[in-house]
Amino acid sequence: MNLQGEAALLNAGASDYAEVKERYLARFPQSTIMFGFADFALWELRLQDAYLILGFGQAYLADATAPLTWTHQKPEQKGS
Repeated sequence: MNLQGEAALLNAGASDYAEVKERYLARFPQSTIMFGFADFALWELRLQDAYLILGFGQAYLADATAPLTWTHQKPEQKGS
């Protein structure tokens, strides 16, 4: 999978920081101590495109407007 977008530091004062932190710790409870370190931060990926390659003839694309909708990418056919 190839994700393309812009990464941005999630500021601890942001309105959704507490929710993101809670979700992170629910998934990685052993990471609680990390939030006490000065060099630990949460980042947000502002998705533009995502490419998923599962094998020959199995390439898919999703974009930020519909990130859960994967479109099968078919090779272009040259003229007959």
